[in-house]
Amino acid sequence: MNHSPLRAALGTVLAAGLVAAPLAASPAFAVDPSPAAAGTSPVVINEAYLSGGSTGAAFKSKFVELYNGSDSPVSLAGWSLQYRSAGGTTAPAVAPLAGSIPAKGYYLVQGSSNGTNGADLPAADTVATNLNFQGQNGTIVLAKQATAVTLATGSVIEPAGVADLLGYGTSNTFETAAAAGTTSNTDVRSLNRAGGVDSNSNTADFALSPSITPQTAGGSVEPDPDPTPVGRTIAEIQGTGTASPLAGTSVTTRGKVTATFPTGGFAGYYIQTPGTGGDLTPASHTASDAVFVYSSATAGSVQIGDYVEVTGAVSEFYNMTQVTVAAAADLKKLTDAAPEVKATNFTLPAAESFRESLEGMLLAPQGPVTVTDNYTLNQYGEIGLSGGTTTLVQPTAVAPYGTAGYQAAVADNAARGIKLDDGATTNFLGSTANKAQV
Repeated sequence: MNHSPLRAALGTVLAAGLVAAPLAASPAFAVDPSPAAAGTSPVVINEAYLSGGSTGAAFKSKFVELYNGSDSPVSLAGWSLQYRSAGGTTAPAVAPLAGSIPAKGYYLVQGSSNGTNGADLPAADTVATNLNFQGQNGTIVLAKQATAVTLATGSVIEPAGVADLLGYGTSNTFETAAAAGTTSNTDVRSLNRAGGVDSNSNTADFALSPSITPQTAGGSVEPDPDPTPVGRTIAEIQGTGTASPLAGTSVTTRGKVTATFPTGGFAGYYIQTPGTGGDLTPASHTASDAVFVYSSATAGSVQIGDYVEVTGAVSEFYNMTQVTVAAAADLKKLTDAAPEVKATNFTLPAAESFRESLEGMLLAPQGPVTVTDNYTLNQYGEIGLSGGTTTLVQPTAVAPYGTAGYQAAVADNAARGIKLDDGATTNFLGSTANKAQV
């Protein structure tokens, strides 16, 4: 199945069969920068998150955060934020700024988006959707003028009209040397100014970090000076609502591996808090004890039953919570004794709130289940199932659109429908040889 995430279907069951399967289905930290060490502008580019909306994204939109290291507010009237592609030589795109940035405070510029994944940003001080920052390579300019600046290629240190400049990846314009860019749009990290120092060297001043911390002019000006991922239980990460309350933050959590998907597009695994599961009721169980770990860097190194500790950014992907582990060093295999995860008996139909509380958990489906469609079996290895002995129905075959009968059919389909999937993203009809055999 490649047109929707595996974990989006409640009760996804692996090739082992309908026995036990994962249910498919605090403020951010920041560094309080010090006044600039070498640059002369009190206002600098402090953080750049450039993959907003992509798979596994922490936030739906890209952003650039500015910081005022001086003891006085600075008016940004007549200033602008500008962007030029890594190999560009023409005038950059321009987004005018307005208002002011408080002393020792921040200013948030919201850019474009690659999609709909991730949490909403706090209300930005300026929205500049014309700035389509490329995730891995590019040049960002904080200008003290409202018109496009003229940029040379190579190293430029405070050219005319420029307050600060960040060249990253393969950018042809930078301060001394370009900062390292992310490896892909699914590499959930932002470029953070290290300690607030402005030495006029992008590579020295900026480092990639999984701690993504957009702050606005009206936000806190005294953030945690030593950002470290916070230890959280999986239930705390999941929360009791439809989205994680910790989206956009970096966390460390522990769990036992219950399913792995090392090949194909899923590139991750499920973990569940040791000892959880078993007999659960909707009234007493309000937050899931399992979460999907999206990590091409570590998916091939874990096995079912491993007890692990992972560190990564929390985000929502197709309305499912996940933790993105960007590097092998962010996975630790634990030797501590830990009780086994218990499969939870699960019977359809089930209310959406109870399904949400079981997101990603190991399940043992109970009762009769009927194949309701096999339209994509030969293509994606996916079968539609319905709880009970009857198939799902096309609502308009029952009653006219919008009527009570129609709405009842929609609700019944939602309560009883699940997907049985092969746990891969292979399109079996993608080759001529396979098509000939179908």
